[in-house]
Amino acid sequence: MVTPEDEATAHLLVAAAFHDAAAKAEERGDRSVGDFSRAVLRRFEEEQHLEGALYDVVVTYADEHASSEDLAALRRWIAEVRT
Repeated sequence: MVTPEDEATAHLLVAAAFHDAAAKAEERGDRSVGDFSRAVLRRFEEEQHLEGALYDVVVTYADEHASSEDLAALRRWIAEVRT
């Protein structure tokens, strides 16, 4: 079962992953990736849902940047929302 804290942690990690992707793309001068990342984030903020492999993007980001507890919360949230 996902707790409200798990959900909040997951939402923060989604936001961080796509903000980071957009910022890195802008630094490289890759507007299309930056625009895509911001569009994904806007859609997530509206629908609280990602599509397919976009969940994997967030897990990869969390593997590199989040604590093991936060990564576990993210995985619990993904398991619930993908069912």
